[in-house]
Amino acid sequence: MHLEKVNKASLLSAGISIGVPVLAIGLGFYALRKLLRRNPDGTSSTVAPALKDMVLQRENLTITPSDAALYANTLYGAMLDFGTDEQTIYSTIDKIQTKDDMLLVIKAFGMKMYLWGGRAAFLGQNYNLIGWLRFELGDKEIATIKPKFDSWGIPL
Repeated sequence: MHLEKVNKASLLSAGISIGVPVLAIGLGFYALRKLLRRNPDGTSSTVAPALKDMVLQRENLTITPSDAALYANTLYGAMLDFGTDEQTIYSTIDKIQTKDDMLLVIKAFGMKMYLWGGRAAFLGQNYNLIGWLRFELGDKEIATIKPKFDSWGIPL
């Protein structure tokens, strides 16, 4: 069965009139995500360096890697899904004594997909603990924990 030339032309025209806008929307979405891309610590990639440049001094640790994993999981649980448990975040951060302890907790937290406090495989983006804290806490809550981070020299 062969299509007439007129039918082929109308099919091609319909394909172009639908395909071009769909392709343009897809490229626009991709470009927007690239433009808004952030460092894993939640900062804009054009403004500040990521925490990966900080070196962990093992001799300054006061917690074990299993303690760091416990703190990281506790913080993750306090921020996961709807609602943030600020008191759990404050009490967990209060237990962390040194900059190197905090860096170990950040390392134990790893990179977790974030989209409005939930897990989202397609639309979310990977962030470390600092990124999660920045998104989950308001200015008042960040002001509560910021002095400790400032004393460690870790940007929050």
